[in-house]
Amino acid sequence: MRARTKNNSAKGIASTFLALGIGLLAFAMIFNQQIAAFIGLGLTFWGAVFLVTRTGTFVDGSLLDSSARSSYTTLDRMITDLKYNGQSYYIPAYPQDVALPDYLKNLKEPVTFISESFDGKPSLDELAQGKFISTRSHGLFITSPGAGILTQIERQLQLDLSKINLTELTEILPKILTENLSLAKNADLVLTSNGAHFKASSIVYNSLYDPESRPKSVSLLGCPVVSAVASALAKTSGKTVIIQEQIPSAGNSVYASYVFVR
Repeated sequence: MRARTKNNSAKGIASTFLALGIGLLAFAMIFNQQIAAFIGLGLTFWGAVFLVTRTGTFVDGSLLDSSARSSYTTLDRMITDLKYNGQSYYIPAYPQDVALPDYLKNLKEPVTFISESFDGKPSLDELAQGKFISTRSHGLFITSPGAGILTQIERQLQLDLSKINLTELTEILPKILTENLSLAKNADLVLTSNGAHFKASSIVYNSLYDPESRPKSVSLLGCPVVSAVASALAKTSGKTVIIQEQIPSAGNSVYASYVFVR
């Protein structure tokens, strides 16, 4: 009975997050409210993650897929409206146990900066201030699409990824993604001289790999799995990461190349 109550509670929280997130996304689309879209994205991703991880019970991948798709569709609208055609920068999060002054608290969360042009670089000052749109660097700060997955990885490992080295990350991450979270059938992460290569197959986000319906923002940010790997690389290395190349293929497979930047 206690386990059932705990399971129902987790399911209720997840359902609430999903309902609020999808509701805010719909509101944002109708009334062109970017802040509401930003909040809705976070709630939707967290709701999906709660459903995946509640007491070790996994849900059908189609639910995760549909939740993620609505978020990426909203991102497409925002990027198109703002005419941002640059690069996505995965900014390293500070270790959770590091004491930071209040004005730097926002630097502890995994954030992605979408630049207006390829010359744009994220302004950490504006990120620390909690800005959504950067007027200095001309870009957009969003919660990383893979932030929820990254949180669950660290929770299951009971480990802050900033405390390990990149070699250890390449050994840990593929196993967590495939065996613990069941987000892909196979995965492999290999370091290069200035970044990493990632391969995965049978990723659960079906519509994000459909060439006829694939949202444009997936090519910029990666699916939640590719995004989570970028965030993990950034946090472990302490360097900003960009996705240099993505090559999707049949069977919901992907090859992604990551590069560290200063």
